[in-house]
Amino acid sequence: MLKSIFAPLLTTVALTGLTMPAFALEETPVLSSAVAIQAAQAAIAACLQEGYGVTATVVNPEGNVLVVIRSDGALVHTVQTSFNKAYSAVTLAANHNLEATSGILASMQAKGAQGVGTWPMPADPLTGITLFPGGVNLLSQGKVVGGLGVSGTPDGKIDERCALKGRDAILPDLR
Repeated sequence: MLKSIFAPLLTTVALTGLTMPAFALEETPVLSSAVAIQAAQAAIAACLQEGYGVTATVVNPEGNVLVVIRSDGALVHTVQTSFNKAYSAVTLAANHNLEATSGILASMQAKGAQGVGTWPMPADPLTGITLFPGGVNLLSQGKVVGGLGVSGTPDGKIDERCALKGRDAILPDLR
């Protein structure tokens, strides 16, 4: 008797399971280390052409370092600062729908952020966060796949210009 009750139910469940759409995992582009190295090298080359030794750091979307290259003439503090710029690009700039760190401060101030002095940050800022220009997002298929930070010139706008040249050098690989 149980068999006659459950047989049609099992048949219905089995057939329904076959006709239900399968859910696929989202495909997310990943920045390879080879492309990250190319971006860092192109950024450094751009700054060297202007006479500045810099450090270029590339991080993945979680802020983990993929590559750090310190050119001749780059001072020791540029290693940490270039990381901070790359990290801030993927964590802050992306949240503000910006492509670069240069716009973070203005965006935060426009939204009424208050902080210490002219910086809208707490007295003890989060590790790795900076509001200095020089970090850019690396996008593939509309998604952030990394951040490139450059440090070592006397002006963050020059750092950012070099970072943009590093990003532009790998654009064909990001499609």
